[in-house]
Amino acid sequence: MPIIKWAKKALKVSRKKEIRNKRSKSAYTELRVAFEKAIKEEDAKTAMKIWINEKKAKKTVKSGLQSTIDKLVKKNILHPNNGARKKAKYSKMLKAISK
Repeated sequence: MPIIKWAKKALKVSRKKEIRNKRSKSAYTELRVAFEKAIKEEDAKTAMKIWINEKKAKKTVKSGLQSTIDKLVKKNILHPNNGARKKAKYSKMLKAISK
């Protein structure tokens, strides 16, 4: 454990950021797994709902996978090129089963 005051604060900030990043990454992973499962089952309708933002009864249920990737890039959790590569890969997968 740190002894100096600034080191204690740095540890506290670091832990808060770690928790925020883990929460965001787990949300992304959850959506990605559901999306890939829908792709494997060749269920284009479900995959499309996961890919884009879905709203029900004037309430936003969850952000779509695409939106989640954009948020991770904006928060500097993912590198912009990594996010672009993931979005391109998933949209290509979706196009393949939509035909």
